[in-house]
Amino acid sequence: MDTKLATIQIRTKQWASIIQDCRSSGLKVDDYCEQHSLSRNAYYYWQRKVKEAALSQAGFVAIQADTLKAETGPADSPSGSPFFPQIVLSVNGVSVGINQDTPIPLLSQVLGVIRHA
Repeated sequence: MDTKLATIQIRTKQWASIIQDCRSSGLKVDDYCEQHSLSRNAYYYWQRKVKEAALSQAGFVAIQADTLKAETGPADSPSGSPFFPQIVLSVNGVSVGINQDTPIPLLSQVLGVIRHA
C-alpha cells in the first residue's frame, strides 16, 4: 500500500473520531476546537474529507440538488414492477422509501451515509 494513502486513511479515521466526539460533546465547533487546541479550518477540512470517504466507501456519489428529480408517484424498481414504500424516512431533506423487500444491508448503508452527511 502506498505510504501516502495509508497516512491519509489513518488521519481520516483519527479525524472521524474527533468529529464524532465534537458532535456528542454538545459544544459548538468553535468552542470544541478552542478547548482541544484545534484549528477551526482544519476541523472543517477534515469534516469534508471524512464525509467524502464515507460516501466513497458506501459506493455513493454526491450529486447536485438541481439534478434531483421529484417523484410524484410510485417509483419503478429495477425488476420493472412498481415500488410502493411502506415507510418513508426523511432526514435533513432527504427522503428514503422502504418496504419489506428492501435489503437490510442496503438500508444499513443508506442510513449510515445519511447519518454522516
